Amino acid sequence: MARILIIDDEQEMRDITAQIFKIEGYETDTAADADDAFFKIKNNKYDFLLVDLVLPGRMNGLDIIKKVRNMRPKIFIFAYSGFSGVDITEKVIRAGADNFITKPFSRKELVAMLNQAPRNSIETEVMIR
Repeated sequence: MARILIIDDEQEMRDITAQIFKIEGYETDTAADADDAFFKIKNNKYDFLLVDLVLPGRMNGLDIIKKVRNMRPKIFIFAYSGFSGVDITEKVIRAGADNFITKPFSRKELVAMLNQAPRNSIETEVMIR
Protein backbone atom coordinates (compact mmCIF):
# COMPACT_ATOMS: atom_id res chain seq x y z
CA MET A 1 0.00 0.00 0.00
CA ALA A 2 1.39 3.40 -0.99
CA ARG A 3 2.04 5.86 1.81
CA ILE A 4 1.42 9.62 1.77
CA LEU A 5 2.61 12.40 4.08
CA ILE A 6 0.33 15.45 4.12
CA ILE A 7 2.00 18.67 5.31
CA ASP A 8 -0.40 21.49 6.15
CA ASP A 9 -0.73 23.82 9.13
CA GLU A 10 -4.54 23.68 8.99
CA GLN A 11 -5.83 20.71 11.01
CA GLU A 12 -9.12 20.52 9.12
CA MET A 13 -7.33 20.43 5.75
CA ARG A 14 -5.00 17.66 6.96
CA ASP A 15 -7.91 15.61 8.27
CA ILE A 16 -10.09 15.98 5.17
CA THR A 17 -7.24 15.24 2.77
CA ALA A 18 -6.09 12.24 4.81
CA GLN A 19 -9.64 10.87 4.82
CA ILE A 20 -9.89 11.20 1.03
CA PHE A 21 -6.65 9.25 0.56
CA LYS A 22 -7.65 6.58 3.08
CA ILE A 23 -10.91 6.01 1.20
CA GLU A 24 -8.83 5.60 -1.97
CA GLY A 25 -6.72 2.92 -0.25
CA TYR A 26 -3.62 4.87 0.74
CA GLU A 27 -1.88 4.90 4.11
CA THR A 28 -1.57 8.48 5.38
CA ASP A 29 0.38 10.47 7.94
CA THR A 30 0.14 14.19 8.60
CA ALA A 31 2.46 16.97 9.75
CA ALA A 32 1.64 20.54 10.78
CA ASP A 33 5.07 22.06 10.13
CA ALA A 34 8.54 21.42 8.73
CA ASP A 35 10.00 20.02 11.96
CA ASP A 36 7.26 17.41 12.30
CA ALA A 37 7.47 16.63 8.57
CA PHE A 38 11.23 16.02 8.57
CA PHE A 39 11.03 13.86 11.69
CA LYS A 40 8.48 11.67 9.91
CA ILE A 41 10.37 11.66 6.59
CA LYS A 42 13.58 10.55 8.31
CA ASN A 43 11.81 7.75 10.18
CA ASN A 44 9.39 6.46 7.52
CA LYS A 45 9.27 5.65 3.82
CA TYR A 46 6.78 7.73 1.87
CA ASP A 47 5.81 7.30 -1.75
CA PHE A 48 4.04 10.66 -1.99
CA LEU A 49 4.25 14.03 -0.28
CA LEU A 50 1.44 16.59 -0.37
CA VAL A 51 2.77 20.00 0.73
CA ASP A 52 0.95 23.27 1.39
CA LEU A 53 3.15 26.16 0.28
CA VAL A 54 2.21 28.49 3.15
CA LEU A 55 3.39 27.10 6.48
CA PRO A 56 4.40 28.66 9.81
CA GLY A 57 7.91 28.45 11.17
CA ARG A 58 11.36 28.52 9.71
CA MET A 59 10.54 26.75 6.44
CA ASN A 60 7.74 27.25 3.93
CA GLY A 61 6.47 24.66 1.47
CA LEU A 62 9.02 25.55 -1.23
CA ASP A 63 11.87 25.08 1.27
CA ILE A 64 10.49 21.69 2.26
CA ILE A 65 10.16 20.61 -1.38
CA LYS A 66 13.79 21.54 -2.14
CA LYS A 67 15.15 19.74 0.91
CA VAL A 68 13.03 16.62 0.42
CA ARG A 69 13.97 16.44 -3.27
CA ASN A 70 17.65 16.28 -2.21
CA MET A 71 16.98 13.74 0.57
CA ARG A 72 14.58 11.48 -1.33
CA PRO A 73 14.88 12.04 -5.09
CA LYS A 74 12.33 9.33 -5.99
CA ILE A 75 9.48 10.56 -3.80
CA PHE A 76 6.58 12.03 -5.77
CA ILE A 77 5.85 15.57 -4.50
CA PHE A 78 2.56 17.41 -4.93
CA ALA A 79 2.27 21.04 -3.85
CA TYR A 80 -0.86 23.09 -3.27
CA SER A 81 -1.81 26.61 -2.30
CA GLY A 82 -4.69 29.04 -2.18
CA PHE A 83 -2.61 31.23 -4.48
CA SER A 84 -2.34 30.50 -8.18
CA GLY A 85 -0.67 31.75 -11.29
CA VAL A 86 2.12 30.97 -13.70
CA ASP A 87 4.78 32.43 -11.37
CA ILE A 88 3.80 30.20 -8.46
CA THR A 89 3.52 27.10 -10.64
CA GLU A 90 6.98 27.75 -12.11
CA LYS A 91 8.52 28.26 -8.65
CA VAL A 92 6.96 25.05 -7.38
CA ILE A 93 8.18 22.97 -10.32
CA ARG A 94 11.67 24.54 -10.15
CA ALA A 95 11.81 23.70 -6.44
CA GLY A 96 11.31 20.05 -7.34
CA ALA A 97 7.58 19.35 -7.08
CA ASP A 98 6.07 16.99 -9.60
CA ASN A 99 2.66 18.65 -9.69
CA PHE A 100 0.74 21.65 -8.33
CA ILE A 101 -2.94 22.14 -7.52
CA THR A 102 -4.78 25.25 -6.36
CA LYS A 103 -7.06 25.29 -3.29
CA PRO A 104 -9.89 24.81 -3.07
CA PHE A 105 -9.76 21.54 -4.95
CA SER A 106 -12.30 18.77 -5.23
CA ARG A 107 -11.83 15.18 -4.18
CA LYS A 108 -12.01 14.22 -7.85
CA GLU A 109 -9.16 16.63 -8.77
CA LEU A 110 -7.00 15.42 -5.90
CA VAL A 111 -7.49 11.75 -6.72
CA ALA A 112 -6.89 12.36 -10.45
CA MET A 113 -3.60 14.10 -9.66
CA LEU A 114 -2.51 11.22 -7.47
CA ASN A 115 -3.52 8.62 -10.05
CA GLN A 116 -1.26 10.26 -12.65
CA ALA A 117 1.78 9.56 -10.49
CA PRO A 118 3.76 6.34 -10.42
CA ARG A 119 2.39 3.97 -7.75
CA ASN A 120 5.58 4.14 -5.69
CA SER A 121 9.34 4.11 -6.05
CA ILE A 122 9.63 0.45 -5.04
CA GLU A 123 7.26 -0.70 -7.79
CA THR A 124 9.00 1.60 -10.25
CA GLU A 125 12.41 0.16 -9.35
CA VAL A 126 11.17 -3.42 -9.70
CA MET A 127 9.63 -2.73 -13.10
CA ILE A 128 12.90 -1.21 -14.37
CA ARG A 129 15.03 -4.25 -13.41
